[in-house]
Formats: sequence, C-alpha cells, structure tokens
Amino acid sequence: MNTPVNSNESREQQLERLIDTALRDQPLRRAPAGFEDKVMAAIASRAAAPWWRSSFASWPVAARVLFLIASVGFAKLGLEATALVMGPLDPTARSAALFAEVAWIPSLFGTFEAVFRDLPSLWIYGALGVIGVLYLTLFGVSAAAYRTLYASR
Repeated sequence: MNTPVNSNESREQQLERLIDTALRDQPLRRAPAGFEDKVMAAIASRAAAPWWRSSFASWPVAARVLFLIASVGFAKLGLEATALVMGPLDPTARSAALFAEVAWIPSLFGTFEAVFRDLPSLWIYGALGVIGVLYLTLFGVSAAAYRTLYASR
C-alpha cells in the first residue's frame, strides 16, 4: 500500500526536476532596445535631484529636525489663531443656539423606536434577507461582467 504513494511522490519529483532543468536551460531574455538607456537615465536623474525632492527619510538629519520643529510651530500657530478668533464668542450662548438647532433629533429617535418596536420580527428578518440576496446578486453580476469584459483578454 505504501508503494503507490511513494511512486506518486517520485514521479512528482522527477517531473519537478524535468521542469526545473527545462526552465534553467532557457536563454536569458534581453531588454528591449533603448530600455536600458532609459532606466540608467532615470536613475541618474534621481541621483542628481536635490535632497528636498527625495524622500523624507533621505533628507539630512538637520533638515528633518528643522522641518519637524517648523511643522509643530505651524500647528501651534494655527491653534492659537483659532483660539484668538473663537475667544470673543460667548461659549454658553453658542452652545445653547447649537442645541436649539438640533433639538428635534431626540424626538426623531423616539419616533423610530416606536415604529420599529411595533414591526414584526419576521419583517425585519425578511428585509435583511432581501438585502443579503440583493448584495449577492450584485456580486454575481459584477463577477459575470468582469469575466465577460476582462478575463477573456
């Protein structure tokens, strides 16, 4: 009984060695004409670019520290400007006006609660089931459209 398993494994190993040998014997492919020159020119232009046009991690340490200090300073300046502009406003009058504008929200939640409390649970589960079926239908139609448009290429 162990013989078929070992023969299958040895056949797989032989096939693997055969495929590996065949692939290693293939000649190396050359890049298209002019491609190497374009790549080397792009590398040279990136190397010649000034330090501030490269990634932040490659900036000099002094420039990174200065940038971080300036960023924190600008953030503090923005917060101070906001406090300066908002300072003259009376916070209690502003919050009272804000809550007066949205006072209808709790009554809306009460209405929703009363409506949903009276709904039969079968309707709710049915609605969730319909939503699930519609989602699966959308997924199926999208997969079919993708397969029709792109997978055949």
